[in-house]
Amino acid sequence: MGSNEISIEQINKLDVTAFRLLYKSYYKGLVCYAIQIIGTSESAEDIVQELFSTIWAKKMVFQSLVSFKAYLYNSVRNASLDYLKHKNIEGNYLQKMLDAHPAYRTGEEDEEGFFSEEVYRRLFETIDALPERCREVFLMYMEGKKNEEVAQALHVSIETVKTQKKRAMSILRKKLSSYQFLLLQLLLP
Repeated sequence: MGSNEISIEQINKLDVTAFRLLYKSYYKGLVCYAIQIIGTSESAEDIVQELFSTIWAKKMVFQSLVSFKAYLYNSVRNASLDYLKHKNIEGNYLQKMLDAHPAYRTGEEDEEGFFSEEVYRRLFETIDALPERCREVFLMYMEGKKNEEVAQALHVSIETVKTQKKRAMSILRKKLSSYQFLLLQLLLP
């Protein structure tokens, strides 16, 4: 049974059978689409699975199968670009830290490592674990965006941005060692 046999009414009613068929029909294509953008299959699968979970959890309603397909592909593209942006931020800050603090280098010209890959991994793992809005605000802050830019991009008030930044710093201060927190502060604009 193809996706053409599934009605938009079934999708909108969250008919389990229709939803499973849609998942089977679109999953591989959406994963391939995400792989073309981000280049890694594991992350692409995560993006697509998250999309279907969101549609199910939010009980989203669509006007037609065409609008549903457009939503799927646009959502995967946007999530893939966000993924790349986040990875780029990590890379940029690592380079910024190495440039600003050459003492963290190992001293061997052919070695790319710095103070510790594990510390760096832990730092971004902790940032990734922040509550969603808090993480969004903090990552934009790490990019060097001003409070007004963050507020406008996320459609929230400037006070919300300030509160979320403070909340992120408070959580990070508690979860990171003092050494890791100091390194984080060196990364901030």
